[in-house]
Amino acid sequence: MVIVPALGAAQSSPAEDEPHAPRPEAIAACKDKSEGDACEFEAARGHVVGTCRKARTGDLACMHPHRHHDGGTQ
Repeated sequence: MVIVPALGAAQSSPAEDEPHAPRPEAIAACKDKSEGDACEFEAARGHVVGTCRKARTGDLACMHPHRHHDGGTQ
């Protein structure tokens, strides 16, 4: 007997494949700045100090060096 897994079970959903957008306040913190510039903003969990970096979505956003790519926490 051979067991063949369902084809859809191994595939991820389109929502899982899409990158998470940075928070609006993280994007606003880098308005008129360049990649690599220092930035900061107030987030729901406190003050974030970081660097403007390009997110997976293509947006320039303020990201803490040890935090999630969207400028916030995981």
